[in-house]
Amino acid sequence: MTNITVSGTDRTAPINPLHPSVESFLDDKVKEIYNNYQGKTLTQSMQEASRLRPIANSTANRLRADQVSYDEFNADRQRYIFPREKVAAPFCPVGLVTTHHVPVTEPAGSIHVHVYRPEGFDEADGKRIPLYVNFHGGGFVLGGLDDDDSLLRQICKRTPCLVANVAYRLAPEFPHPVPATDSWAALKWLVDHSDELGIDKDFIAVGGLSAGACLAAVLAQMAAVDPTMPRLTLQVLIVPVTDARYVPLVVPKDDTELSTLRAPYDSYYEFAFAPMLPLARMAWFYRLWLGEDPDTHAKNAADVRASPIVAPDNVLRMVCAASIHVAEIDPLASEASAYHHRLLDVGRWSELISYKGMVHPFAQWDGALPQSQELLANVVQALKSGFVWGYPICNPEE
Repeated sequence: MTNITVSGTDRTAPINPLHPSVESFLDDKVKEIYNNYQGKTLTQSMQEASRLRPIANSTANRLRADQVSYDEFNADRQRYIFPREKVAAPFCPVGLVTTHHVPVTEPAGSIHVHVYRPEGFDEADGKRIPLYVNFHGGGFVLGGLDDDDSLLRQICKRTPCLVANVAYRLAPEFPHPVPATDSWAALKWLVDHSDELGIDKDFIAVGGLSAGACLAAVLAQMAAVDPTMPRLTLQVLIVPVTDARYVPLVVPKDDTELSTLRAPYDSYYEFAFAPMLPLARMAWFYRLWLGEDPDTHAKNAADVRASPIVAPDNVLRMVCAASIHVAEIDPLASEASAYHHRLLDVGRWSELISYKGMVHPFAQWDGALPQSQELLANVVQALKSGFVWGYPICNPEE
């Protein structure tokens, strides 16, 4: 990033400073990254000095998408997206990455799927290896195939396994349940094309971050009750959405208003003002994903394809094992824990790992945080364990 000399009169206070309710709980490196790339803002003269396009008004100067209208965000997305490349790990080579066009029907169209192959693997020789299917995050509104590229290349190389990365369609143009139906179509397409791709259908795992983890949990349930699908090995749920029912359309602005919130999850209250994913940002995503009409929103939020935690016990008893990873300072932490305990309660194998002082997107900061590398090692170990030995039906405490 260009170094800029700033005069005393040209300084401006951070537009998104760390909230005092959470600052003391954050890892020091997380605070440094946040303050460098998300918390501070540039004045117009600073942007001119750094040869960036000048910003004419303070509204456009905001750095988070949820602080402006969707139309304003959509007109210039890069202005509001965290510069992930600043904190990503160095490029990790793999054998080959191919792009596939997958037809979808609800509504009709097509989506892209990237398939990563480890070095030395060639499906033409008849060999078959395990597959990990990833669904990116972004609140069902943002994101794409590049978001998890660093993480997925390392998973492909270190496991090793095939990795498929799915670009499901996004709200508001394609609201709920389109992300779920697209993702299901992609998983079925991969199974149907397993021979040509070199996939061992006995060892398929699904996973993702945030919204993508929600989709992975949904697909694990759908696959469990579909007799045409192979039994999945593992669901890797990183900072997952598991229950969309309790994020209000209108978010409390302060502690007094927060006390009126009716949710069963402590982290909604404790970390309502968490950096990177405050409750206000969740509400912005959910309005675009589930709808702004209160009745429609409530109905969609209660759908198991948006809230996998509402699945009945008889379905959860059939799902594959789960490896669940949560950031400590994240409004979603409590619902992830609740889903973990629901799985244990019905006798499924599930592990829950919490990363102290971390915030929602920490997994993508793998070039700057040792905790991100710790998460990667844990995910790779979980996949290796599933692909080599499989997981028991009972929970790990038994």
